[in-house]
Parts: sequence; structure tokens; C-alpha cells
Amino acid sequence: MVFTESFYVGYSDINRELGLSNTSILKYFENAASMHGSAVGNGLGTSPARWFLTAYHVKVHKRPRHEERVRVETWSRETRGVTASREFALYDETGELAVTALSNWGHINIETGKPERIPAHFNDSYGSEPDRTLFGALRLGKLREPEGELARLEVPIPRFFMDANRHMNNVNYLDLASLVLPEEIWDQPEACEFEIAYKQAIVAGETVVCLYTETEDSRYVTIKSQDLSDTKAVIRLYK
Repeated sequence: MVFTESFYVGYSDINRELGLSNTSILKYFENAASMHGSAVGNGLGTSPARWFLTAYHVKVHKRPRHEERVRVETWSRETRGVTASREFALYDETGELAVTALSNWGHINIETGKPERIPAHFNDSYGSEPDRTLFGALRLGKLREPEGELARLEVPIPRFFMDANRHMNNVNYLDLASLVLPEEIWDQPEACEFEIAYKQAIVAGETVVCLYTETEDSRYVTIKSQDLSDTKAVIRLYK
């Protein structure tokens, strides 16, 4: 089952080039996934378990512009055990495919904080379609933490980054990562392809360390606990 929703690219959704920002792309996807859940009876207020994002891979083929009306399509690819995968497609105002993405999710009981097996009927209610794809893969593999360090920055996490699950919302990780980017990199247009691996929740008042490094084809930001013992997230920005 493909769920479809339209969005208007407003001022708060654009970057300096007046195109839809990467953060706003994730915001649109998050809202579409949530609305899809509500449409099949699995909304935030109707289930003791919730979906938690564990990985994203996003490819921007064409960046929609300010004041366009765009269409987001999303569908379940697979549910298995306590995990699932979901695909997204974003079309610009002319109907041209602009963004494709694949995401991995975990199913967590919000009372116990532990993974909970996905009910078998979810495959029917969500209408999982393992063979429908514009992205290619069925699930995302592991995003490995890079070696090396060119810059680091300690950041205390403010409360306004939190969401209904009382941890930092997934769309804020790109903004957090941007703080440690060198000025000349930050001043360039946004990456048209990126990956995020969410490994541990970040909570309000916590101080994290953002580590920046580069490889031949990518820029990486690794977000760690203040003592560097735990990895919170790894973000890969393709050059």
C-alpha cells in the first residue's frame, strides 16, 4: 500500500539556495510515515509500541524550490521480527521524481523501552511491498564509523531538540552535524546524497561530541557521548 501526501515548500523549509533543505526532506518523510501509520490504525496514540528510526539513506536527484507543492509517497518494504524497512519517493510540482530514500526502523514498547515483535497483521494493514522500489535495496546495511579526526566540537543538547518520545528528533541530526563542518564546507550547497545511522538516543541536557573527518568520496560526522565511550550516530555526506 502506497500512502501519498502533499506538502508546500515554505520559507522555513528551504536552504540558502531557496531549495528544499535536507532537514525538511526528513521532516516531510517523518510526517508522511506517521500519517501512514495513523491511516492503518497504528497511530502514536493507539499503540503501546512505536516505530523508532535506525537508519536513513537519501538521494536528492533534483531539489524542489520555494513555493512548490510536492508529493511524497511512502510504503512499507518489509517487516521482520522487531524491525522494518520503509521507502520514500518525493516528486516535484511537475511530477518529476526528485528524491528517493530508504529507511530502517525498530519496533519499541514505550513502557518497557524494549524491542517488541511486530504483529503479523501489520504486513496486511501496511500492505508491505518488498518488490516495489525506486531505491534498489530492501534494507540498509551498517554504516561504519570512520577513522581519523579533522575537527571536534562539544555541544550541549537543548530541550527544543526533543520530540514526543523525549529524545532528540531524527530530523535534528543534520543540523547538529553542520555545527562541526569547516566554514568553507558549510558554505557550499548541501550534499545531494547522505546516510544517517542512529545508534543511541540523545536526550535533553546531554553534552555530545561531534567529530568531523573526510575520505576521498565523503564527509563524516560521528556524534559521541562526552567521554567518547558511546557512539550516538554516524552521518555520511557524499561529496
